[in-house]
Amino acid sequence: MAAARITTIRLPAEDLSRLTEAAKRLKVERSSLIRRALDKGVREVLIEEALLQYQRGEASAQAAAHGAGLSLWQFLDEMKAHGVPFRTDEEWFREQLIEFRASLRKERGHGRRRR
Repeated sequence: MAAARITTIRLPAEDLSRLTEAAKRLKVERSSLIRRALDKGVREVLIEEALLQYQRGEASAQAAAHGAGLSLWQFLDEMKAHGVPFRTDEEWFREQLIEFRASLRKERGHGRRRR
């Protein structure tokens, strides 16, 4: 584990009380609970941002996954959990369709010549 560093944050009294009570219930130190909550919160923020970048077309699924610190498969699971549809590149799909049609015409053309 990396050396811990100290930082200070300001919290409303209600939040500090909630943290103290939760730490007592979970039988952990308050600082441990704060680190755990921070880890989970940062992970969620990164996932939310990656999903938004993906939805806006600013990142591919692979790039968004990397930015969130997830594998592609984990990111696809997050997309499903958040109701984000898988986006396809329409231009790429059109190009593939044109190439496919051309290859079919070429095959049919060769087939006729053989007869």
